[in-house]
Amino acid sequence: MDQLSRISAEVEELIVSNPFYKDRLHPIRDWDDFYSLPFTTKSELVEDQLTHPPFGTNLTYPLDHYVRLHQTSGTSGRRPLRWLDTAESWKWWCDIWREHVYKAAGVTKADRVFLAFSFGPFIGFWSAFGGAERLGAMVISGGAMTTEQRVQAILDLEPTVLCCTPTYALRLAETARRMGYDLSSSSIKTTIHAGEPGASIPATKRAIEEAFGARCFDHTGMTELGPTGYSCMAGGGVHLIESEFILEVIPEGTPPIPHGTMPEGVGELVATNLGRLGSPLIRYRTGDLVELSYAPCPCGSPFPKVIGGIKGRVDDMFTVRGVNLYPSQVEEVLRHYPTIVEFQIRHRKVHHMDEVSLIIETEDDGSLLLEQVSAELRHAFGVRIDCECVPLGTLPRHEMKAQRVVHDLGSES
Repeated sequence: MDQLSRISAEVEELIVSNPFYKDRLHPIRDWDDFYSLPFTTKSELVEDQLTHPPFGTNLTYPLDHYVRLHQTSGTSGRRPLRWLDTAESWKWWCDIWREHVYKAAGVTKADRVFLAFSFGPFIGFWSAFGGAERLGAMVISGGAMTTEQRVQAILDLEPTVLCCTPTYALRLAETARRMGYDLSSSSIKTTIHAGEPGASIPATKRAIEEAFGARCFDHTGMTELGPTGYSCMAGGGVHLIESEFILEVIPEGTPPIPHGTMPEGVGELVATNLGRLGSPLIRYRTGDLVELSYAPCPCGSPFPKVIGGIKGRVDDMFTVRGVNLYPSQVEEVLRHYPTIVEFQIRHRKVHHMDEVSLIIETEDDGSLLLEQVSAELRHAFGVRIDCECVPLGTLPRHEMKAQRVVHDLGSES
């Protein structure tokens, strides 16, 4: 069944059975009908759950049809969204991992997959766990472990695949070095990452691959939307799984008008899922900034490609002296320096002007490093960013999504 037929059938059922969507939708006969539907935003979903706790009204079936509850990480400062899945929609999640994400990374039933995350309500790598089970691979849970215990588990149990955020992979390698181990000689041959754009940032990808002596792969997805993409085997980006999503892009600087969308280009990704009827999203503004291309790819994938992976969150953008930047751009510069362990971007207002400083945690004294980093940032972006070095252990460590930008907008001076 093609995309138009699937969304048409989905909308017909939502109009009858889904309280959140029934008054927002109309029958779909052609693509003009689809593109005339309103966007869905995260703020609307949050408000709906606040008004109709605990799960909101975006439920197509009675509660006894749902078998899983997950929630967003809440790292953006918003209240976490709770999201429910039916048995059918959870199978859809896991099958995408098995058939697309793992296949693209070369993972087979002969592998042992170690999942280094908390296994709490954040969806994290729960679907990676289910997908590996369906694949027939051995699955090893790293929940309720310290970082040191996870390092030891890797050494003792000899997994071949590691799933975690890019930041946490580097933390595992850092902790292993302090323990006297080199994970580049461990059993890990493949690492798969989600939650942050790091695995598609060339310098971060190289750092992970060198730390583990393994191939590093990216995966994109959202708790409320589903698993959207996987690393291109030819490199240079992420393929979005168009067989399971309708994709659009709102160009940068364009007002959010339905007919102002276009199928490719640079802008905010808008997606509609086609396998999650119990808690669907129609024309969802993801907040992810992408460069989407339908040009033929050397890897042979039939799906469109996000060049360079997700560039960042639209709401993570910060301005330095009139220049708009994203954390991923700063990370690409910093990861060229092996002695930089962690970093944080601090944004504040001074006399009604945006001021940004970069806090760097490093293994050396930092004086020469600061000069080098400051010069490279200025060369790369054409602006000066104030930099400060802090001792090891100063900045917070993150198991899930790292919060790279700290907005202190109450500090007007």
